[in-house]
Amino acid sequence: MKRIGVCCLGARAVVRWWMFLGLLWAALTVAQVESPEPLLSQAVELQQSGHYSEAILKYRTYLKAHPEAAPVRSNLGAALAHEGRYSEAIREYKLALAAQPANYGIRLNLGLADYKTGEVDQAVKEFEAVYAVLPADDPERRRLTLLLSECYLREGADERVVALLDPLVETAPDDLAVAYLLGTALLRQGQEQRGALMIQRILQNGDSAEAHMLMAFTRMKANDHKGAMAEVDQALVLKPNLPEAYNLRGRLEFIDSDLPSAEAAFRKALALDPNSFDALFFLGTLLREQGRLKESHVLLERSLQIQPKEIGARYQFALQCAGEGNDKRAAALLGALIKDAPNYAEAHRSLSTIYFRVGRVADGRQERKLAEQIDSQIQAKDQELGRSLK
Repeated sequence: MKRIGVCCLGARAVVRWWMFLGLLWAALTVAQVESPEPLLSQAVELQQSGHYSEAILKYRTYLKAHPEAAPVRSNLGAALAHEGRYSEAIREYKLALAAQPANYGIRLNLGLADYKTGEVDQAVKEFEAVYAVLPADDPERRRLTLLLSECYLREGADERVVALLDPLVETAPDDLAVAYLLGTALLRQGQEQRGALMIQRILQNGDSAEAHMLMAFTRMKANDHKGAMAEVDQALVLKPNLPEAYNLRGRLEFIDSDLPSAEAAFRKALALDPNSFDALFFLGTLLREQGRLKESHVLLERSLQIQPKEIGARYQFALQCAGEGNDKRAAALLGALIKDAPNYAEAHRSLSTIYFRVGRVADGRQERKLAEQIDSQIQAKDQELGRSLK
């Protein structure tokens, strides 16, 4: 990976130096504001006691007078991120990082905020920058490796996950998180034999939710929904508060048209993790299809706030707007989506329907024609694949 700014041998000294400067700055600025109004010390106390909204207000007031205080701005970013206000947190982290570009603590937090909003490519950029300078024996190294691996998985870069985690397989044989992420990447690559070894490794450490989730994923890929559900149930026996298990259960029940059970599963996942994209997206989609538009609007809009570039979420929110009678906004959303994903046949089809409804007949016919062409191309590829397999 590309190294930036400082060599690995000096990274720890650089990080400690910035930490020292940050503590010194915080001490000086606290002293400056103790009289007449100790805004900064109050903000820190509020943040430490869990009163994040109040802390945010104090930090903002302080920064109006001291906009150059990068450590304080970083604290503000952390408070905003805790409240799920990730876009605002990203802005504060970037401003802090502009003042302290070698502060890899801030860079790591920026990457985490990017990750939470679904900006995985930006998160990877920040994580890789920190990873390049973090010594191998640093306690944060494992956490960062797992974060990078999960980002690579979300990007579909399974080969990068394997390359990153393979060296850890022998040195950390009992690390279940490594086995789980590596096993998922291997199974997605079609390396069932090595993936099975990861499942076995997890099972050797005792019956675990991770192993059952891997098995559930494997069975779902094989269209064994009943078997996948059984594995999810076993995972939940071992970890009753596992949001990922409820999300997978909801998806399986959604596929099998058990909508009440799917809704209950997604609601449980959302209760455990209010920022779960899967729960927000799938529950919002389910409610929209049932015509429960008031609640689905909130859920789908929230899913887009977390992952603004996710094509499926953008499509569902466009359908939400159409269902609410806002054809103008729906058409604009679908048009923007098609620019980013021109081969998304369903988006063309939905835009065609809207155009016919508002009297734009020629445009409607054009979009319908494009959808049919894409369908024909997909069908031709499937037929060619079938012939090659024979």
